Amino acid sequence: MHFNLRNIEQLKPFKLREKQQIIAIAISQLEATERVLLSCCKLAILMPFFISLAYFEGWYLLPPLLLAGVLYPLLTTPLEIAFTKSKLDAAINEFKKQK
Repeated sequence: MHFNLRNIEQLKPFKLREKQQIIAIAISQLEATERVLLSCCKLAILMPFFISLAYFEGWYLLPPLLLAGVLYPLLTTPLEIAFTKSKLDAAINEFKKQK
């Protein structure tokens, strides 16, 4: 399992922003059931963290919210990569056509 976009051989020649665009294209090419499953997996991973935020009040809520903002891409990117791995070649071709 890849944890960041740098480790994917097919995406090595691209810049970070381009890699993100290619992953977005690959996600758009997923079938509806795969997209729903991806969203459910993201929700299952993030739900416990956001439920725990209910215990914080006032200014004590700020650090956990900042942490959530930082952790969101760290937790969801590996899932997106795993789901879109089979669509990467098609997404790269479409990205090159758009350029």
